[in-house]
Amino acid sequence: MNKLLITLGILLCFASCQKRLKDIINEADGAIFSIYTYDEFGSPAGFGSGFFIDATGTGITNYHVLDGAVKAIIKTADETEYEIDSVIASDKNLDIAKFSIKNNGNTFPSLNFSKKKIERGDVVCNISSPLGLEKTVSNGIVSSLRKHKQFGDIVQITAPISSGSSGSPILDEKGDVFAVASFIRRGGQNLNFGVLIDKDKIDNLSKSDIKINSKDFVILNIPADDGASIILNAIEFGKSSTTLYLSYTHLNLIGGNNYPVWCELNKKEKGFCIDVLDTKKRYYVKSSTLGVDKAHATKINLASTLKFKVYLPAIKGDINHISIYGMGRDDGRWQFKDIYLEEYKVKANVNFEDYTRDYALACLREGDFVDARSMLVEWVENNPDDVIALNALGIISYLADDNNIALYYFSEAIDKNPNDELAYVNRFAVYQYQENYSAALDDITKAIQVAPNQPDNYIYRALLYMEMEDWENMKADLDKVIASPDFTKDAWPYRHRVYANMQLGNWKEVCKDIFTAFDLTEDKNMKTELQNLWVGCGCK
Repeated sequence: MNKLLITLGILLCFASCQKRLKDIINEADGAIFSIYTYDEFGSPAGFGSGFFIDATGTGITNYHVLDGAVKAIIKTADETEYEIDSVIASDKNLDIAKFSIKNNGNTFPSLNFSKKKIERGDVVCNISSPLGLEKTVSNGIVSSLRKHKQFGDIVQITAPISSGSSGSPILDEKGDVFAVASFIRRGGQNLNFGVLIDKDKIDNLSKSDIKINSKDFVILNIPADDGASIILNAIEFGKSSTTLYLSYTHLNLIGGNNYPVWCELNKKEKGFCIDVLDTKKRYYVKSSTLGVDKAHATKINLASTLKFKVYLPAIKGDINHISIYGMGRDDGRWQFKDIYLEEYKVKANVNFEDYTRDYALACLREGDFVDARSMLVEWVENNPDDVIALNALGIISYLADDNNIALYYFSEAIDKNPNDELAYVNRFAVYQYQENYSAALDDITKAIQVAPNQPDNYIYRALLYMEMEDWENMKADLDKVIASPDFTKDAWPYRHRVYANMQLGNWKEVCKDIFTAFDLTEDKNMKTELQNLWVGCGCK
């Protein structure tokens, strides 16, 4: 009987020393936050997590979460945002960083360091923001304690973590932190790892080489007014120039790889310009990091994001209300109208609502389709009207050779926005690939109706007419292409009009187009082809 009472007493004592998971979550939640970082373009650079270790707001996260970031924002459990002020200390090998925030005298909940010896089988808990899903809780046990070449002492846990969990605390059964979630091992199941920490390790971190707030620009991350997949990431008002930081995501299926993007100079109202509406002054582009014309264009692959800069003259004074025109005031593409800069200057956060989508598009720059797709799928579940995300998912599906899913996403984009030119073009491309010419013709014609000033769409329809052997309509579309400023000096449409005119028996026009195309092209193979046509058609 005495032994039974003693055993029951031990069990009761053990149980009283354990906290319920709900209690741990409630007590720790306020000390744990999400981290959103921005790169040198002001573009979303990635998610992370972190936690406070004192009441003044000193935070801990992984080194790699902040490495390369020029600005970083934390969002606490109560939805308040604070900008990271500086990285106080760090250790790249341990993948640990300690930082301060811009704090107006607020106090914060904080976590205690565990004093317990961690062993296999111990119960653990993690609170983090995997893929930006804030305040996600997972629990499990310690699977193993290991030595790592770089990180030293690490813990392997069964509590699931993902991209975005990096920097979050791994808590023991009392809710005290004993490790920082750092990485997962792909190719296996539920292989999650954290770097073991304690107060001494954090106190002994050395001065950091991470430079937060190294750029003085206004982060915007505003998509173009027409919904095109170009984003104005930031604007910098320098002493000698004004710099626009932009990113373009190539989501045009017909464009394929090596799609040309350029920024012409000396175009005045027909080129890049900024209208400062406060002073009613206009400033024109001086240079950019893009090619200056179509012949020297910067090339971008399908489902990739290109970041570039546009330089304009320095704009002096107190500036607030501006409009930006990427292709001139009369062209509806690449326009960002009525931006009030003060709205972005006074907020710690910038467009948090679209951060997940914008980061997913940024991931495409590195060819990271897996994470990009996961984030975009989650995004469209909550934002079903986002046609940029829907087009991106359609492109990713097409590249994965899943045409039916691609058609679904493009159709969803059209259903949500019947004036989404890009979705019509993309669905047209899939229909054309499937040789469903009737549906393809309907879609490309609708794209032309939506954007009649976009000459590329006439090219796409002309090529479709060629497959359908409709030579009259092929020629009519190529006439429109050649009349546009983008293609007047391009050999390609003249060469294709040659074949339409051959079928129509317009031999005089055939010879004229062969001569023009030969004069415009520098491609040796095309020149040879045109010389043979010249002789074969009896041109003189």
